[in-house]
Amino acid sequence: MSRLFFLLLVALSVTTVQAQAPSSGAADQPLDREALIEALQRGGHLLVMRHERTEVPSRSDDYTQAPNECRAQRNLSVAGAAGAQETGAIFRALAIEAERVISSPMCRCAETARYVFGVAYELDTRLMHQDPNGERNIDVAEREMRELLAELAPGMPDTNIALVGHGGVIFRATGLRLSEGEIGVLRLSEDGSTTFVGQFMGSDFGPFARRALQESE
Repeated sequence: MSRLFFLLLVALSVTTVQAQAPSSGAADQPLDREALIEALQRGGHLLVMRHERTEVPSRSDDYTQAPNECRAQRNLSVAGAAGAQETGAIFRALAIEAERVISSPMCRCAETARYVFGVAYELDTRLMHQDPNGERNIDVAEREMRELLAELAPGMPDTNIALVGHGGVIFRATGLRLSEGEIGVLRLSEDGSTTFVGQFMGSDFGPFARRALQESE
């Protein structure tokens, strides 16, 4: 097979795949970093954050214990605590605020919420991690988080609301695949459905935060 013929086959294959791929509406196209910052400064968005980085190796979660019993679950690592504090400092520098912050009561989430947003956060079991061996399996956890989204939907036209939870439940309820410490930004409709706006790590906004601080001096 000649090299030219091979390249033509590759080009045709790529074109076919692209033609078959579903097109996304404009609302599903993620905003660039600067536009995302401006959108968050205006408000009216849902910030969904997976807890920051955890210990490696770590203990398993013991669901027979209370969710605030930190010695019976996986906890933030030193890097995770530092990353959450950095994200909080960046948000303050950029005047990104959340009028309401709701966290899973598990320690790694509550600590992330406190480091990022301050002490004025709520705990809600509907954001808890699923119990793989108990009655609250992933289907129950998804349903409970969806109930929370529907409950929040009518009340956030001009303000940001932040949720801090766990990766598996967040994915099932919103479709967001988040790494530890990553944040997804959604618009929440009145029926509780969501529209994707963007996704970022706090450190992604670092250059913008430094510029904002320099301009304020």
